[in-house]
Amino acid sequence: MNAHPYRLDLDWRYCIKAQRKGVRISVNPDAHSEAEIDYVRYGVGIARKGWCRPSDVASAAPLEEFLRLLKV
Repeated sequence: MNAHPYRLDLDWRYCIKAQRKGVRISVNPDAHSEAEIDYVRYGVGIARKGWCRPSDVASAAPLEEFLRLLKV
């Protein structure tokens, strides 16, 4: 989920659909500078509105699990 305030390209209703299908989303700030890192809060807000738990968000996983999800 692109959390940049001018994008926010994932509607919160799709979060619910993803959960029902067992798909984990990833929230990223689409930051192009250090000041934009805080944009992640907008994505977290959309994920929460879509009833996502931390376990539903791949980018909220501990590092080892996240890397395993990426198959790195």
